[in-house]
Amino acid sequence: MFKSLGEYKKAKEYFQKALPIRIQIGDKAGEATDYGNLGFVFDSLGEYEKAKEYLEKALAISIQIGDKNGEASWYGNLGKVFHSLGEYEKAKRYLEKALAISIQIGDKNGEASYYGNLGIVFQSLGEYEKAKEYFEKAISIRIQIGDKEGEAIAYGNLGSVFRYLGEYEKAKEYLEKALAITIQIGDKNGEASFYGKLGIVFKSLGEYEKAKEHLEKALAIKIQIGDKNGEAGSYGNLGTVFQSLGEYGKAKEHLEKALAINLQIGNKNGEASSCGNLGTVFQSLGKYEKAKEHLEKALAITIQIGDKNGEAGSYGNLGTVFKSLGEYEKAKEYFEKALPIRIQIGDKEGEATVYGNLGTVFQSLGEYEKAKEYLEKALAIKIQIGDKNGEGSSYGNLGTVFQSLGEYEKAEEYLEKALSIAQGIKDLDGEFKRLCNLTVVKLCQHKIQEAFDCLFLSMKKSESLRSFLGDNDDFKVLSSDLRDFPYRNLSAFFCSFGNPNDALYVLELARARALADLMASQYSVESQISADPQSWIGIENIMKKESNSSCL
Repeated sequence: MFKSLGEYKKAKEYFQKALPIRIQIGDKAGEATDYGNLGFVFDSLGEYEKAKEYLEKALAISIQIGDKNGEASWYGNLGKVFHSLGEYEKAKRYLEKALAISIQIGDKNGEASYYGNLGIVFQSLGEYEKAKEYFEKAISIRIQIGDKEGEAIAYGNLGSVFRYLGEYEKAKEYLEKALAITIQIGDKNGEASFYGKLGIVFKSLGEYEKAKEHLEKALAIKIQIGDKNGEAGSYGNLGTVFQSLGEYGKAKEHLEKALAINLQIGNKNGEASSCGNLGTVFQSLGKYEKAKEHLEKALAITIQIGDKNGEAGSYGNLGTVFKSLGEYEKAKEYFEKALPIRIQIGDKEGEATVYGNLGTVFQSLGEYEKAKEYLEKALAIKIQIGDKNGEGSSYGNLGTVFQSLGEYEKAEEYLEKALSIAQGIKDLDGEFKRLCNLTVVKLCQHKIQEAFDCLFLSMKKSESLRSFLGDNDDFKVLSSDLRDFPYRNLSAFFCSFGNPNDALYVLELARARALADLMASQYSVESQISADPQSWIGIENIMKKESNSSCL
């Protein structure tokens, strides 16, 4: 029961009590089952080496007593552990053994299960067509034997493949089929899982409100059924959605809840994931020392538990922190550690991300040809696997490289593509960055009015992102420091064109936003900070509402 509830520490305690009794009374079949259950628990806790040890004991006993069903089961579970360790070829080999035994003994349920698990391995290897083929075989068997729960899982797996391929409408279609079945059969755990997966699809589509809605439904069910592991996962996913929205205070709050639960239940994998996500939030806010601290914790845990995928992710995240700090050689070193792991485990998406990061490092080092080479590799993979967000980022980075090379028309073309994708997926931060880039490129081409338009739009995006920060002054100050480009440059423009008053208004707008927020809050008036030049006298109007304003 505790295993089903995700209370793995408690489950472990009970299995460890049962095991010596099994050994004492000579119940070999029961002994194998307890070893196997302990292996499952250690796998769920992210303790993969221990999981392997117990599952291998269970497998040895099942082979010894001629239990073909148990043998298949432990081969299958070992395959899942090797998958978690990023050893995909080993995972494939063990799952194929499990599948062969299931076919031999006529276990249709097991056969469908191993087709599904093999599909997940092929998906991790970027072999999406093969993954689809195996998931479809699993669906066909599930329907044939009338296993509605298994059918829902197989539909969910197909939905995940289409998400990786960037075919979000198809992903939605299959996940909604899976969700409908779980609601119909009253499988609350499955229902929560598919609400969560649909939330991630909506996030990929940039439909953050819908993503939030689905993830909050998943969270509510996980809390209701007492699944602590699932609850932590839902808090983590919600945290990343708030991060995408630029709501860093809420992101931090949710990720800290996820981390607390993972520590409580002893889930090392979840702990590493939460530390990593918190690190990226602090990085977005320019708190690089705090980001480093969290990312180094994540890296240490992933190395300890043998999670190759997580290890590569941590190296990559640390590389981006060093890049932000201007420590380009160190950044390069970390990205180069991540790259061979991504290639070794066959993670195409991760490989593309590392190529992109290396490209931006070479750009910062002034090695533009090398930068172009790596960014084009990244772009090709992102297009191939259908990652729209990554594609937009690659176009944007290539645009800035062409700008550095003085190829302004090409730079503008790539940045316009990046902006269009950011608008399509509602990535506000991406829109802000691309508008700032386009301002500079248009200026270089003497397209003054277009540069002005980009600056006003970037200011509008900056204020939209700022509005998501709520009352968190710390985050607002950091946000202002990170997004002061439009204000500084617009003020310089007005000075150049003989409009000193407007130039001063822009500088005061940048400097007085915190004061305007405070005044608006204290005197219950709407904050009139806006990118619209007609509203720049708003700060004065707020002040006039207070009769005793000699200090102001």
